[in-house]
Amino acid sequence: MAQLCQDIPNHPYAFLSKDQILKAAKLWLNFLETMTISYDYIPNKNINAITPIGSQKLTHAAPKHIWTGISCFMQRQSALLIDIDGLKGFSARQIKEALQNDWPELETARISFPNTSGEVFTGHMASALESSSVQKQLSDLLLPRVQRVQCIGFPAILGSHYHQKVCENLEQMLGKPIFEIPTLPPSMPGIRLRNAITQGLTKKGGQLFQNSVTHVEPDGKYGFIATSDHKKIFAKNIILATGRFMGKGLIANRKTIQEPLLQLPVYQPESRKNWHDKQFFNPKGHDIHQAGIEVDNTFRPIDQDKKVLYEHLFAIGSILAHNDWMRHKCGSGLAVATAFGAVQQIRHSK
Repeated sequence: MAQLCQDIPNHPYAFLSKDQILKAAKLWLNFLETMTISYDYIPNKNINAITPIGSQKLTHAAPKHIWTGISCFMQRQSALLIDIDGLKGFSARQIKEALQNDWPELETARISFPNTSGEVFTGHMASALESSSVQKQLSDLLLPRVQRVQCIGFPAILGSHYHQKVCENLEQMLGKPIFEIPTLPPSMPGIRLRNAITQGLTKKGGQLFQNSVTHVEPDGKYGFIATSDHKKIFAKNIILATGRFMGKGLIANRKTIQEPLLQLPVYQPESRKNWHDKQFFNPKGHDIHQAGIEVDNTFRPIDQDKKVLYEHLFAIGSILAHNDWMRHKCGSGLAVATAFGAVQQIRHSK
């Protein structure tokens, strides 16, 4: 991170100290722990996680039963990875082929998930596995195949609301550590995470509005008024965490890039012809990925003259300028760290 901030002085990480970033990560993981989603990690170190297509991606922390697979991979233990008939977006054979040089002790087996035929879906299997009878049927299918290996891998289908209990039961039945590898989105680890965040927010007294906010305007009395489904929501402070183009936090037309809710100034290339480099694989990336909202060191949006636009407006995450998160592989960490920075400012503001 220090090298990144040296190379890109306006990168959002540069507005936070190392201690703040580490504290943000710890608070985030502690929160998830209270919501029964345990993450494992090695302090001050990134490791290679396995993706749905068998490639390796650096990460710092992973859910417990994804980490089990990472640990098995790091130690080059023998493992059996399960393919399921009718499941699209996951191929144990493809993963084995991609990792054959790095994980020679990885084997695969194909089964039919209990009580199914034709195409199957991760969400349906995850829900079904919360039944003890389905767990027993699955373990009976696998027991003859797992005697020679040290651990067993599955596509991410091991429960939905009771993931931890499902994993514990299967490990007891099979007598081996088990792990998950994420499938292509929508993937169960992401769904579990979203459910945990929603439940945790509610438990802490927060209100979740499902409808999209279509307009935000400053108001001298309340701070801001947000419009959602023809309803007015009043707030003293607003944190803009709307993402970039996929989340529609930024919108591109034929000439410019705009921020749609407050019409904030957007840092961007001078003309559209400069959005992309002629070389698609340019190691420096494309200028459009540096576009976004510029902020000061308190995460308040600023204009071209570096003047704070609104005292009680903050922006965080991928909408921030000078932040090519896809190339730098820092999207989740940046979201957590900048959210921490903005909330700290709100807590200490009048």
